[in-house]
Amino acid sequence: MKLRLALVLLWTLLTAIWLTVIAVLIFRQPDFPLNLGLIRTTGRIGLLVTLLPALCGLGGMCLLFIRRELGAKLLVIYSAFWTGALLGSLPLIWNASHAFCIHNFCITTPWVGRLALFVLMTPFLLTAVWSLRQASRP
Repeated sequence: MKLRLALVLLWTLLTAIWLTVIAVLIFRQPDFPLNLGLIRTTGRIGLLVTLLPALCGLGGMCLLFIRRELGAKLLVIYSAFWTGALLGSLPLIWNASHAFCIHNFCITTPWVGRLALFVLMTPFLLTAVWSLRQASRP
């Protein structure tokens, strides 16, 4: 049980920090192009999908120890949002015939991109399931 909690907290912390860094970049560069799978925005509207979910994830982590049910529900929202966003990106990556590029970095084998998507999506899904169980516990 404690190992699962530690893994959930570690994954949430790492991804929330990553989203916070992106949010800072959006603040510093008002025309920042955000391309996270299906989420494609330019400018400060990207804060809705970076800063808000990051705050939800970090808030859920903190509240997990004070008010377990509320904290777990926030983690469910955070994890379910990103699971859905990544799942929605699956057709884009699955149908890619040659390459998937992010700025100057390109994945030239479609299977590598598909595998990377599943590697990112699985921890979000597992965190959502774990958090849902925690939220429904008496």
